[in-house]
Amino acid sequence: MNVLQELQALNYLAVLVATLASYLLGFFWYHWGVFGRCWANSLSLTKEEADNTQGLGWAFFISLTSGAVKALWVAFLLSLAGISGVLSGALFAATLAVAFTATSIGYYNGFARLPSRFTCINGAHSVAELALIGAVIGLFS
Repeated sequence: MNVLQELQALNYLAVLVATLASYLLGFFWYHWGVFGRCWANSLSLTKEEADNTQGLGWAFFISLTSGAVKALWVAFLLSLAGISGVLSGALFAATLAVAFTATSIGYYNGFARLPSRFTCINGAHSVAELALIGAVIGLFS
């Protein structure tokens, strides 16, 4: 396997679309009318505090960058595994999220004594985000 050749062969339009889809999912997922109220309440935040984005520019940048890194790696792994299609891509990426991300969020938050609602919302977002990324990458393959 030549990693450089594999990276050059990736569909970067798919990676870009998956990155943007990931970012938009976060916007909707944490919207007050979806999981935002429960998420904020689990941290004892009011709606006004949760809606205040002042000083969060770096967090938004990291969120977008994180989505791009995840989309690139999912595309790379799907390519290596020879997996294509929306459902196969989504299932593969969701499995990665459960195995690596959601489980880590669970024990990080457990030791930090954060509320289980907070952990469940963030863990489920992680799985949904990678499933969406995998579906988008799979759609383009």
